[in-house]
Amino acid sequence: MKNISRFCFIILSLCATYTYAQTSKNIFSDDLKFYKDSLPVKHKNLFAKLSRPEFNTMITHLEEQTSSISTEKFYVEIMKIQAAIGDEHSTIVPPYTTKYPVKFERFDDGLVVTSTDEANKQLLLSKVIRIGGKTLSEAEKAISSVIISGNIPYFNIAEASYLASPSLLYALNLSPSPNDVSLELLNPNGETLKVKLDAIPKTKKIDMVYASAYGSLLANTHQENYWYVMEKGNLYFNYNKCQDDPKKPFDAFNDNLFKEIEKQKPNRIIIDLTMNGGGNSAILEPFIEKIKNHNLNKKGKIFVLIGRATFSSAIMNAIKLKRETKAILVGETTAGTINHYGEVRAFNLPNTKLQVNYSTQYWENWKGHDGPLVPEIKIPKNLSDLLKGNDKALNYVMEN
Repeated sequence: MKNISRFCFIILSLCATYTYAQTSKNIFSDDLKFYKDSLPVKHKNLFAKLSRPEFNTMITHLEEQTSSISTEKFYVEIMKIQAAIGDEHSTIVPPYTTKYPVKFERFDDGLVVTSTDEANKQLLLSKVIRIGGKTLSEAEKAISSVIISGNIPYFNIAEASYLASPSLLYALNLSPSPNDVSLELLNPNGETLKVKLDAIPKTKKIDMVYASAYGSLLANTHQENYWYVMEKGNLYFNYNKCQDDPKKPFDAFNDNLFKEIEKQKPNRIIIDLTMNGGGNSAILEPFIEKIKNHNLNKKGKIFVLIGRATFSSAIMNAIKLKRETKAILVGETTAGTINHYGEVRAFNLPNTKLQVNYSTQYWENWKGHDGPLVPEIKIPKNLSDLLKGNDKALNYVMEN
């Protein structure tokens, strides 16, 4: 009787495995077909950089794997196709449910832990040496397959985000488990740290114990979409998000800003776009129109801070300030490109619920200019400067 029961159990298990494989194949195949049929129709110009035959070949290659592929691996493979399209706004957003309680940022002198939770605060400002047993260069090579190529600042931003994703690290074979990852780091004192981070729910809010260093040190003191302050005789205007604030409409804010300029008569005005990831480029138009005709519109009186996190509509604003005023761009090369596809829409794949972002419009913001926006005064961000509290870009514009 026991042998019969065991035999039945084995048969049922095999049937369940077969059914799962068939179901998975159907799920992935159906989603892949939906993706293949939908994206070329919806995107403004899907084959601007990747040819249709190349796109179809990648689809076929993935289709051949759907009978045995894991969910995590399917996500990664379709992310590779999306990255190959070469459109910085057309991305895949997997429905990942976990994260690691850490944030990384790329500096010229290394990949650094800039935010974490209280339990891991000893890791702050430490450089990453190994991830999941792999060297950082090995990890970067693996993760480059799901990031569009050709723009180092864009890669640096995406890398920092992706390396904190348990499922993605697991799918790329950078971690043996989707539940935890081992890190080896070098702290500012030159000591080696080894730690294992456990994945936590993505929705769980944690108190991060260090602020992001993407923007200027001054930029991290406020959270509003836009604000200004007098600093060392200069008017510092932080434009953090291209989005109107209903509680503080930009038109009224802009009027108050120029009243402050007339009252304080600053030496110069500094427009900080280093942490601005975009939105609606038209929001800043009232400011640009006023500053164009103001007596501050002279060489050496208007500075615009840009960096790797300056993206999309914020780049459009920086370009317009550069072209229509005497503004000088200072900081880092942007992750986003000057002329780009944008006006993003999205659809979800029916089974896996992967979110597919796609561009519906092409923005030629500066004819004849390719690639990212490069500042006239290049000032890279280094960990050594951050440790000293030395914000070189901000200090430069304050003093020149």
